[in-house]
Amino acid sequence: MRISHYLELDKKMKNLRVSSGMSQKDMAAKLDLSVPSYSNYENGYSEPPMEILQKFCEILNVSVSDLFGFNVPANTKTNLRTYSDILRLIISLKKAGFNVDCSVTPDKETRRTKVNIAVENPNLSSMLSKWNELNDDLEKDKIDSDEYNIWIEDLMTSFNYPIEII
Repeated sequence: MRISHYLELDKKMKNLRVSSGMSQKDMAAKLDLSVPSYSNYENGYSEPPMEILQKFCEILNVSVSDLFGFNVPANTKTNLRTYSDILRLIISLKKAGFNVDCSVTPDKETRRTKVNIAVENPNLSSMLSKWNELNDDLEKDKIDSDEYNIWIEDLMTSFNYPIEII
């Protein structure tokens, strides 16, 4: 049996959808699925991928942890798919209190426009400097991709503390 059967995801999904007053057709449309595909998830015939479960939870404004009934690690994938997503990120940095300066300058050599986004924060500066060093080391073959990934994990761990607006 699939893990979703033991977690009763099909029943939980149906209960959450019904309690929100949404039809299967509406939910399928919001998830960019056919009605039969979505119905198969609710009836336990197939197991939804994590991306579908995350989107389902976003639509109904519930956490994935609540859906599963236990804590689920945060998605490490970036949701930057459009230029609007980048603007949302910049706006959220400003709302969080970061001093963000965005500028656009023409580059006469390449005949292109350069976009510069500056965020003033010493901790962020330190972290990104170390990240740039790792990227340079990888590019110059001083480290391989496995070492790079280990160092990135270490860097993320060392900066995994609450943000201080300075």
